[in-house]
Amino acid sequence: MTSKENEEILAIDEELVAHISIEEAQELKLIQKNFIESYLKYRNSMEVDEWLRMVMEENLPDCGAEKIAQISDEIIMTLKVQEEKKVSLEKAISDGRSKESWFASEAKKATSYMSVQEASKYLQRLDSALKTANESLYSTIHTQADVISQNPHLDGFIAEQYHAQTFNLNAEITGSPYRAKVLEPSGKGYTKNSVDIVIIDESGHVVKRYQCKYCKDAEATAKAFEHGDYRGQQKLVPEGQEQDIAKKVTTVIEAPDGTTSNPLSKERAKELQNEAQSGKWNDLNWNEYKAKDLAIGIGKQAEQSALMGAAIGVGFDIAHKVWNDEEIKGEELIETAIVSGADFGVKAAAAGALKAGVEKGVIKVIPKGTPAGTIANIVHIGIENVKIVGKMATGELTAKEGFEKMEQTTVATVAGIATSTKGSLIGATIGTAFGPIGTLVGGFVGGTVGYMAGSKVGETIVKCAQKVRETAKEVVKSVGRTVVDGIKSIGNGISNFVGGLIGVFGW
Repeated sequence: MTSKENEEILAIDEELVAHISIEEAQELKLIQKNFIESYLKYRNSMEVDEWLRMVMEENLPDCGAEKIAQISDEIIMTLKVQEEKKVSLEKAISDGRSKESWFASEAKKATSYMSVQEASKYLQRLDSALKTANESLYSTIHTQADVISQNPHLDGFIAEQYHAQTFNLNAEITGSPYRAKVLEPSGKGYTKNSVDIVIIDESGHVVKRYQCKYCKDAEATAKAFEHGDYRGQQKLVPEGQEQDIAKKVTTVIEAPDGTTSNPLSKERAKELQNEAQSGKWNDLNWNEYKAKDLAIGIGKQAEQSALMGAAIGVGFDIAHKVWNDEEIKGEELIETAIVSGADFGVKAAAAGALKAGVEKGVIKVIPKGTPAGTIANIVHIGIENVKIVGKMATGELTAKEGFEKMEQTTVATVAGIATSTKGSLIGATIGTAFGPIGTLVGGFVGGTVGYMAGSKVGETIVKCAQKVRETAKEVVKSVGRTVVDGIKSIGNGISNFVGGLIGVFGW
C-alpha cells in the first residue's frame, strides 16, 4: 500500500484517529510485542494466570501485589466467561436456535435472582448502554447534517407482540382455533422482506401473514413499506395512521373466523415500551413476554454494533502503518492461534499489554483505572474479529459466514458482560468496549496480533478488513437514509451488507 493510500484511508476517519497518535500506537505495539513474546517463552513452564501476574508485576511495579493479582484475575475470568459464551452460542446455532433467542435465555439466567422490576431495570440499563454505543458508532461513520440519525427503538417489537398477544387472548375468550405468532429470525438472522406476524390454524398451517411498520407518522410508515417487497403480506400499521396512507393497510390482524387483535396507536406503543423498560407493567399478564422481548431487542442491537464496528476499521490501518516496511518473521504459534482459535494465552497477553499501556499513560484515550475486564473485552472482540477477517481473506469463510461470525462474537460478548458485570458498571463497560474508542483500539490490537503472525498474514488481513470496512460503511450510510423509525430496518441493512460483500469479494 502506498503512502498516499494510507493518507487517504486515515483522512476518512481523521477525527477518530486523532484519539490515538502514531507515537502512542508505536509504543503500545512494543508493549504488546513484549507481552506476547514473554508468553511464548513461558507458555510451557507456567500456567497462564501465574505468568500474567509475573509479567504485570514487571510492567506495573508500583501497583502492589494485591492490585496486580486483582487485575490478572479479572482478565483471566473475563476471557474465560467470553470463551464459555462463545462456545455456548455456537452450539445453540448448530442446534438451530437464533442468536437473539439464545441471548434472551442468557439474559434470563443472568437476572434469575432478581425481582421482575429489578430484572427489567437491569436489562434497560444494558439496552440503553448499547443504544448509546451504537449511536456513537453511527455518528462516527456518518455525520452529514442531512442524514437522520439512527436511533433504534423497541416499540416496533412491542407492537408486534401486542397484536399477537391480544389476538390470542381474544381467540381464547371466543373459542377460536386460530393463534397468532411473532416470527423470530432463524440461526442465519433476518432475511430481506421477512414476515413479522403469522396467524396459524389448528394444524399449524399459516393462513395470514403480516408485515408490521410502526413509524412516527403515516408518511414515514408509508415510506417504510417502499423499501421492500411484501407481496403476500398484509400491511399492519398504527391506529390513526390508516386514513392517511393511500395503499390498503390494516390496524389489526384478523383470522378467517373474524377474530382480531386490538388496534394499537404509535403513542400507546411508545408507552408500552416505557412500561417494558421500567418494570411498570399494566394489568395484562405480559411480564414474561416483555422481559424476553426487551432481551431480544438488545440482541438485535448487538448485531447492529457488529455491522458498525466492521465499518470502523481504522484500527487495522493504524496497525498497518506502525508495522509498515518492517520485516517480520512470523511466529507459528500466533498464526496457528488465529487459524485454530486456540488463542486464550495470546488474548491474555494482549489484554495485559493494553492494561499496562493504559496505566502507564501510553494510550490516553482509555482512562487510567478502566477495569481490567473491560480491557479484556476490547481485546477479545478485536482478536476474534481479526481471526474472522483472516479466514474471510483465505476463503475459509465466505463473506456471509464471516459477518455472521462477527455478529455472533458481539452478541456472545454482550451476554458475557451481562453475566459478569453488575449495576452501574454495565453502561461504562458497554460504552467503552463497543463504542468508537473500543472499536478503534481493539482493531489495532487485533491487527498487531495479525502482523505478529507474519508480514504476509498481516497484510492479507488488513487488505480484507479495508474491503469489509468500506462496504459496511456504505451500507450503514444507506440504512441511515432509509431508516425512519425502528430497529428492524437494520435487518435489511445487514442483508444488504452481506450482498455488498459478495459483490466486493466475488463470493
